[in-house]
Amino acid sequence: MLNTSTSLISDVIGQDSESSAFVYGIYSFLDKMSNGFMLFFLVAYYAADAHALRYIVTVIPVGAAFGTTLFTWLGFALYADQMAKISMGSMLRPK
Repeated sequence: MLNTSTSLISDVIGQDSESSAFVYGIYSFLDKMSNGFMLFFLVAYYAADAHALRYIVTVIPVGAAFGTTLFTWLGFALYADQMAKISMGSMLRPK
């Protein structure tokens, strides 16, 4: 999932090398903050119930991986032509 999201950010940035470090930095910061807050609140609310915490910490990432796979497949199935045109357009630009 991390590789897919980083690749999507790379596609959005394209050839704009002036702001790419800032965009990647913000993405990394927000990713770390959101994961930290989620773990903090999960542990705070479910610290007394180890079974529920174990269930949440194992099921949520697996569900997210399946969801990412589904949405990536849907993106390729529904928008393959548009993505190919975008990709070809980025290769035609002078560097």
